[in-house]
Amino acid sequence: MGIEREFIAWGKEAGGTRQVTDVRIGLGYTAVEVEGEDVGLAYTFRQEAGHTCTAMAQAGNLSGQTASQLLELLSEKHAISAAIGLATLNALAQKEIGDSLPEDFFPLIRLKPDDHVGMVGYFAPVIPIIRKAGSTLVIFEKNRAKGEGALPPEELPQKLPDCSVIILSATTLINHTFANIVPYCKNAREVVILGPSTPLIPEILGKYGITLLAGMRTVDPARVLKIVSEGGGTQRLRHATRKVVVSCKKTG
Repeated sequence: MGIEREFIAWGKEAGGTRQVTDVRIGLGYTAVEVEGEDVGLAYTFRQEAGHTCTAMAQAGNLSGQTASQLLELLSEKHAISAAIGLATLNALAQKEIGDSLPEDFFPLIRLKPDDHVGMVGYFAPVIPIIRKAGSTLVIFEKNRAKGEGALPPEELPQKLPDCSVIILSATTLINHTFANIVPYCKNAREVVILGPSTPLIPEILGKYGITLLAGMRTVDPARVLKIVSEGGGTQRLRHATRKVVVSCKKTG
């Protein structure tokens, strides 16, 4: 069973019979709302939408289905479909998120000057923090135009095993590269999954060597849906969500 099937099984157990009340596929993020006004997010790979006028074949028929039905999309190769599946999972996970959780993962990983940090995906806001700690940083990014000095993903197998701390984009769960990357993370003392797409489900991700989950909790569902619909990204969402960090170490 791959991690997608584990997530789907977890989601069905957590609330698969709940009805999906809204689906928004924005330019920055995809949002899914389930009964009870729980909203989950996942990154939209907008380039995967193609150049036709229909980006999603099921458009018009997504809301009204059960969460279990949309969870199945998580295993689809089509990134727009997979984002809907992941957003549905994250909506169901909202009720599992505790109230007293840290918002910043950096105090927990305790970076040192002799640390080698591997970043899979380009997270501009955290780069200065890593630099300030004096740690060595190597970035792997498919879109090389995002950051000067970023390495192509093809170099992951050679360089990632030398990293003591790894920050991994949650989008790897959408484009299905997660399973190919985690074997190269086994030498790291800390492996963090970062971003609003992060499923805050430590009992599953801890089994794959992940130590920390740095995701988001939705605090203003209606506002999140509006921002997503209007093409907003992480910065616009910050007042309608709260960053949270969940440890996987007890389950890993």
